[in-house]
Amino acid sequence: MAELDIFRVISLVAGVVGLAVAVGVILAPRAIRKIEKGLDKSFSLEHVEKMLNERKDLTEALLRRPRIFGFILLAISFLLLLSSLLLF
Repeated sequence: MAELDIFRVISLVAGVVGLAVAVGVILAPRAIRKIEKGLDKSFSLEHVEKMLNERKDLTEALLRRPRIFGFILLAISFLLLLSSLLLF
């Protein structure tokens, strides 16, 4: 039963962190965009750069509609919290 308690704690922490991020994305999408721009670094390795540039479409899609992404994350976090509280 100790294993289930560990999973419950991990699930609760993930849910709370997810809720905090979701609320941040919903309330301050510009701040998230600033953080993303600040963390955007270039690498001198070509294969790493190609890999990062290929995945940019997903990043751009999420940054174009940050509130939708925030509401989706909020819903997932609520489900995670509810499942951790009710199922374990």
